[in-house]
Amino acid sequence: MLALALLLTSAAASPPPDPLCAHALRAAPDLSCAEAGHGVALAATPAEAERLADYARAGEARFIAHFGRDIAPYVVASTPPVPARTALAAAGFVHVLPWPASRAFDDAARRGVEQGARRFAASQNMTPAQTEEVVARALSQIPDAKAQAALDAGMVPHELGHLWFTHAFWPERPETEANAPRHYGGPGPDWLDEAAAVVLEDEPTAAQRRDQFRALMRGEMVPAIGPIDGRSILLDLPGLLSREHPGLVHAAAIGPEVAAKGGVGVSFTPAGAGPRPAALERIFYIQTRAFADYLILKSGRAAILADIAQAVAKGDSVEAWLSDKGADYSLPASIIDLQHDWEQFAMLL
Repeated sequence: MLALALLLTSAAASPPPDPLCAHALRAAPDLSCAEAGHGVALAATPAEAERLADYARAGEARFIAHFGRDIAPYVVASTPPVPARTALAAAGFVHVLPWPASRAFDDAARRGVEQGARRFAASQNMTPAQTEEVVARALSQIPDAKAQAALDAGMVPHELGHLWFTHAFWPERPETEANAPRHYGGPGPDWLDEAAAVVLEDEPTAAQRRDQFRALMRGEMVPAIGPIDGRSILLDLPGLLSREHPGLVHAAAIGPEVAAKGGVGVSFTPAGAGPRPAALERIFYIQTRAFADYLILKSGRAAILADIAQAVAKGDSVEAWLSDKGADYSLPASIIDLQHDWEQFAMLL
């Protein structure tokens, strides 16, 4: 299973006036630029810049629908080359999302896949011949150009969602270490931070997560996750609402590579063969997608996550929000009752 980690950066700045590309190209004059509604994409070619801008535009539309908040000026930068973050911040861009170009992703993926496969082979005491067979089989799983484009369509909006969400509800958030992986860990609960990202994914990605949820609920093994009792985890709603994002362990582990490679790192764990946190991380995304669906369907309000985030940003707990506002959204008034309602919902999916 491939896992992508990005070094996301944000800076306090005044929004640049239109046109955005004029300001971005002063900071990165050797690149091509395409504008989205609130940001730009920078890449080596106009076609690549437009492709990334198209994914960003789709994410913007979903963010407005689900959160109704302004989006601070941002850059999606195809790497390499590594963007001049300081110059982009000076030009007024609040967020910079590095995104691996196809060649960069392929190179990083091959390094991560081979390293992961060899570690796995060593842990199983495999012979040199068996090790090379495992490596070759793992390398064959690297996405081709079509699969990579499908991944980008879901993940570019996803990663932008983390940035937009945190800035929209916690605009005064203190900056952390410049080289710290910043996928997650905003001031809000990790489930809410991740929900803000998954609801921005494209429909094929959302459909895949829903299909995986149903398969795990039936007790089936999802190849990308491996053998694990997914059903019991998915039904544990209090656990989801209180646990730390399982991906924080992974992000910290490859942080040095992320910083050294211009904000992009790729690692590989054979499905079902890696540490339990790898499987838990994948289930976390699946469960969060389904719980976001539950909240939206039960309340009949696409922006319910924004309402919860607004309360949490003011210092309320989810339990307190349910007690105060749950009935207004056709939701139970406590976590215990929410758990019972969630179980009924999950069983029927």
